Amino acid sequence: MSIFSYSPARELAQEALDHRALRRDMIASNIANVSTPMYRPKDVNFEQMMALKADEIFNRNRDLELDVAITNKNHLLPAKDINPYQPTMFYRDGHLARNDGNSVDLDIETSEMGKNDIMYQAIVGALRKQGGIYTYAVESSRNI
Repeated sequence: MSIFSYSPARELAQEALDHRALRRDMIASNIANVSTPMYRPKDVNFEQMMALKADEIFNRNRDLELDVAITNKNHLLPAKDINPYQPTMFYRDGHLARNDGNSVDLDIETSEMGKNDIMYQAIVGALRKQGGIYTYAVESSRNI
């Protein structure tokens, strides 16, 4: 691994691009199902995912687990095989459904798509800028 290719911030930015692409796909699915009866818009919890990934990359240990009190032997135990880095999908039901039960609001979905695309482009721009800084440093050292 080259010194120019590794940076914890770069790794976090690459993860952010992956999660922004996933969120884009979820929003596109919502827009595609605007006429599907009983469809509820889906989304992923981007901020939670990035906070967990940042903790992992920057070696911040936060104990996010709660101990479960078992007062009866018939109680179910919490699942141990849940991956905390798996995006959490949830239904975004912030407004009333139409008569057909569909609660997709095209205005909300297109504005969310626009916000997501702006953030995606900002991350790409930051990665390009970082690469440009390394290129400038290498080219400047040749002129010394």
